[in-house]
Amino acid sequence: MISLVRIDDRLIHGQVAVVWTKYLGVSRIIVANNNVAKNESQKMALSLAVPSGVKAFFKTIDDTVGILSDSRSEKMKILVIVDSPQDALQLCNKLPNKINSINIGNYGRINNMNGDKKEQLADNLFVTDDDKKYLDLLCQKVDNVYIQSVPTSNKKKL
Repeated sequence: MISLVRIDDRLIHGQVAVVWTKYLGVSRIIVANNNVAKNESQKMALSLAVPSGVKAFFKTIDDTVGILSDSRSEKMKILVIVDSPQDALQLCNKLPNKINSINIGNYGRINNMNGDKKEQLADNLFVTDDDKKYLDLLCQKVDNVYIQSVPTSNKKKL
């Protein structure tokens, strides 16, 4: 069962590895990202942040859909992490009625290779006009899209 879908362009890091996994009681983390799934160095680096007792998987979007569509996943508590609103939207489109909420943690601060102009929507959320379009589409598909860095901070509905 999906415990949480989180948009976080840092993927697995201290907040996710320590705080969210403990808060949610998850036994599995799936990083759903086509680039990471093919990059052994990145997978190895991200694996270092995974807490003991939690298994991490680095899968393409389509492979993630396959795993989450399998009835065996219903018995597990799974944290799904994507690095962009685009990837979150792909999951929502391919898994209708399986994703009830989307948490936005950290996005847009470090991922600005093109030099695109970004608007700051929250402390840890910086978006381009394209990002806004994807976030709007996400909000149309999922009722509960919110910004929250850690479980103890207040949720801010997008």
